[in-house]
Amino acid sequence: MISNELSQTIYNDLIKGKTINKHSYIVKTNELEENPLYNEIFINFDEYRQLYQRINFDLVHKNSSFFFIREINGGDANEATIKIQALLIIIGRIVTEKGYLFDVLTDHRAGIGLEDLSVAMSEERYSDILHTCKLCVSRSIDEEINSHLVTRSIMFKNSRGHYVLSDAGIAFFSELTETQPVF
Repeated sequence: MISNELSQTIYNDLIKGKTINKHSYIVKTNELEENPLYNEIFINFDEYRQLYQRINFDLVHKNSSFFFIREINGGDANEATIKIQALLIIIGRIVTEKGYLFDVLTDHRAGIGLEDLSVAMSEERYSDILHTCKLCVSRSIDEEINSHLVTRSIMFKNSRGHYVLSDAGIAFFSELTETQPVF
């Protein structure tokens, strides 16, 4: 049975474009814990799916790690999606080019600091991508990451102030690195 209290919180998050991740980061303890909102949807998935279909949304359960909604017949990519993908790809490139293990982005105790990410503003290869996607025109990389990734629960800031991928962010890179047939 759907919880009225949790369903309202879930609705408010999903309608704002947030993802509901399997795990939540707790700043005070610097630990991950199971997300009660994720568990609520998971246990009552059929009811939630039907509820969102009635208001023209498809409730998507991706990689068994997060939920999000998209408009039914709304198309695949929009400006927000392109900005999210561009930021994630740039962050991934910076991490690998700095010689860090990818685990830096996925370990809630580690993360990547703003000092490492600021290279995106100063190097032409990154700034060209950012400007093409209408990013960092009047805001810093920190503001763009907060606006497009943190507010959507694709990344979070840990207690050290470093950026870490949530379950949704990790799933993005998992899909990106899956081996695809060439032909």
